[in-house]
Amino acid sequence: MTGAGAVVALVMIEWATGWLAVSAWSQSWGVIRRGHFRITAWAILITAVLAYLSNRSGVAEADDAGLQQALVIALVAGSVLYLLVQYSRTDLPGVVVGYVAALVGAGAMVASADLLPAWNVWVASVHLIAGAALLGSVTSGMMLGHWYLNQPGLKPWALARITTLALASTVAVGIVGLASISRLTSAETEGAVLGIPGFGNSFGTPFFIIWLVLVAFTGVIVVAARRCVNIKSIQSATGLYYVALLTAGVAEFLVRYLLVNST
Repeated sequence: MTGAGAVVALVMIEWATGWLAVSAWSQSWGVIRRGHFRITAWAILITAVLAYLSNRSGVAEADDAGLQQALVIALVAGSVLYLLVQYSRTDLPGVVVGYVAALVGAGAMVASADLLPAWNVWVASVHLIAGAALLGSVTSGMMLGHWYLNQPGLKPWALARITTLALASTVAVGIVGLASISRLTSAETEGAVLGIPGFGNSFGTPFFIIWLVLVAFTGVIVVAARRCVNIKSIQSATGLYYVALLTAGVAEFLVRYLLVNST
């Protein structure tokens, strides 16, 4: 996988997969009304379609991307089915389909990792899975926080569970990133990036430092959101999740750039 298309594809595959997994998990609790999952399913489908479109250019030069492309298409199909079952009479079909579609997405991430020649497939897979958990949890937290306005009787523990997952995912992302610091900082770019001279072809180190700051800041924001949930200030937590989604999203695009361009 090469180029900007590969970077966008990896993040979108992560995002759709993680969002599906967290959504299915929260739907299994049986306390959140179906309307939340219908809205979520539409958004997940859009994310999966964007993953497919960007993936076409990301693997254009790969000769052995057949399985990976098939799994990305299956992820889109799973997202469609996840949307459709939200109109059934019970939550069970959504839980089952959501978990299955998330497993397909996990397969797509492993297949994508196998197309990164500079990386061991399992190490790269751990990077992608940790990123999927982070994006899925902070996005689900933001969406669920808004849903409390439509379901006033919903207990705070639902958002608290997702917040705990978001915090654990942030720690996991930071650990796997630091464990691969030598490889990530080796990322190279032809010419000057953003018109900044003086770094030669290697922007790996400054970009890694920026990524690390973003991950750390995401952790601080999620801790603050957890505090807000504990004092039942749900809308304050929701506002913090907007910031966490922004910082986590930028961090994932940046680290996937380093992943794709590592040597």
